[in-house]
This record gives sequence, C-alpha cells and structure tokens, in this order.
Amino acid sequence: MKTRYALIVSIIALLPHALVAQKWEIGGVGGGSFYTSSDVTRSNGKVDAKFAPGFAAGVLIGQDMGRYWGGDIRYTYQRNNAELSGAGGKASFGAESHAIHYDALLHFASAGARTRPFISVGAGVKLYRGIGTEATTQALSEYALLTKTTDLRPVVTFGAGVKVRVGARSNLRVEVKDYFSPVPEKVIQPNRGAEVSGWIHNFVPMIAISYIF
Repeated sequence: MKTRYALIVSIIALLPHALVAQKWEIGGVGGGSFYTSSDVTRSNGKVDAKFAPGFAAGVLIGQDMGRYWGGDIRYTYQRNNAELSGAGGKASFGAESHAIHYDALLHFASAGARTRPFISVGAGVKLYRGIGTEATTQALSEYALLTKTTDLRPVVTFGAGVKVRVGARSNLRVEVKDYFSPVPEKVIQPNRGAEVSGWIHNFVPMIAISYIF
C-alpha cells in the first residue's frame, strides 16, 4: 500500500511541470526491454542475477518550452522475468516493473522543424514486482531467493532519439532510453551469507506515436 501511495504522490508532484507547457503532445510507446546483470556473491562463489529480455509499453505527455528545450512526463510498464544463473543451475520467476519519471529534452533542431534529434535526462521512481508462483524449493536458493514482493527504487534516465513530424498534428519518435536504478534486493533477495548490490542498466529501444495539440 505504501508503494502505491508513493507512485501517486510522484505523479502529482510531476504534473505542475506539464501545466506550463507551450505546446502539448500525448502518445503511446512500445518497444523492447534489456537489462545488464549483477553478481550475487558468497564465500564459495557467485551467480548472475538479472532480468530476462522482455517488452515495454507506456504513455507520455510532452511539452515544448522554447525553440530547443522540452520535457516529458512518462509512465512505462515492463515485463521481464527475474533470473539467477551459474554454479550449474538456473532459476526464473515472473516479474514486472512500473516507472514514472520526468525527462528534460534538448533538441538539435528548432521547434517547427520536421526532423528533431534530441537527447534527454530525467529522474523518477521505478516499482519492481515479483509476480511468479513461489515454490518450496528454488534452484540457487543458497545465493538468492526470487520473491513475490515489491521494491520501490529511484531511477535516473538517459536517452537519445529523433522526432519526425508525420502529419499536421502527429509525431513519430524513435529513441533508446537507459533506466538506471539500484538492484531491487527485495525481489532478488540475497540469502544469508550472500550479497548483491550496485545499480543496473535497463536499455529500452522504443517507438512512439504522439498527437500534438
């Protein structure tokens, strides 16, 4: 319940940024989702902990704030199974995530241009959820347990892409984002005597279609 309230508060906190927009766009986003891995270590060895390749989908509310600057409020859903592998074994568990963030955009062509390359940077929160079915035994459980729980983490985003005007009121976007967040240690929970730490990269190539108003 607390994590749900935190997401709602995050949305409310981001809304004032959109209210000052000179131009608006709203659109849908879809693409792939690919994570780097982390090590779960203990005295007698280590295994890889990661999220398997999956898909991403979401929505964005965008704004132009002058000739070159803009911003997006974005929600992104991702479906990637949590996995452990190594030491002669492998474990997998259903998992998903929900990210809400605000990105500042710097365009390399002025507002009104048909093609506008851009880079972006932003921050927000990402809620990881284990959604699989827990069993009494799990491979590599001496290293970590893949759990049916939630873990709310801060997320920093970096991206690059291009907007192409495809109609009087529509944009096509092609971009790649990196969702950079701490390892969700409640979903991938190290067992006694083991540890996992650090941040993981989540690369999301995506295409968006947006309506301008």
